[in-house]
Amino acid sequence: MLTYAIIDPSAVGAAGGLFDNVEKDNTMTERYKYVNGAWPEVVPPLTGPEAVTAGKRLYRLVMKRAFRGKVKVGSGNRHTWIRSGVMTVNPDGRFRGGWRDLVHGLSHYCHRRLHPKQRPHDGRGTHAFIERTMIEHVVNSGWLDGKLKRQERPKAPIDLKGARRGRVIARIEAWEAKRKRAERALKKLNRQRAYYERALAA
Repeated sequence: MLTYAIIDPSAVGAAGGLFDNVEKDNTMTERYKYVNGAWPEVVPPLTGPEAVTAGKRLYRLVMKRAFRGKVKVGSGNRHTWIRSGVMTVNPDGRFRGGWRDLVHGLSHYCHRRLHPKQRPHDGRGTHAFIERTMIEHVVNSGWLDGKLKRQERPKAPIDLKGARRGRVIARIEAWEAKRKRAERALKKLNRQRAYYERALAA
């Protein structure tokens, strides 16, 4: 059984590799079997709101800064990526689907930004470290147990008849106010008419 040591790529020299201490016949397939082995056997479905929150937090975890752009939920063939300052997260995913696809896509994006001159699957293992770090954070933070799901507040029952009665009363009060203004205006105009009628009769 192969054993891999996951270490911080920042501690590895230019000639060093993340997986240099494993057996020489180690292949990329075996390496990513270890990386993906951090996932539990059963991974629950990912919802859109969870994907939005997880995407922003995983970006901050690896990039060490908050994501300031817009985050939107994608669908269909759109995979998780950041384009023109917009992070698209697809909770369905076309590659692995759900949580796996979210972490895979975002880990590749972060690797490209952090190590632009390195291939993601080269011998250094920098991408493997990033993806494994994200997976462990998702699992250990309890996100697969629903900790990112927002609790829906129970809606208070709506009294439709009471609400309609309130609107009717408000309309009555508005018309009553208009009637009082009209009565005051008519009273004033009648006094003015009487004044001019007396003036003309003199």
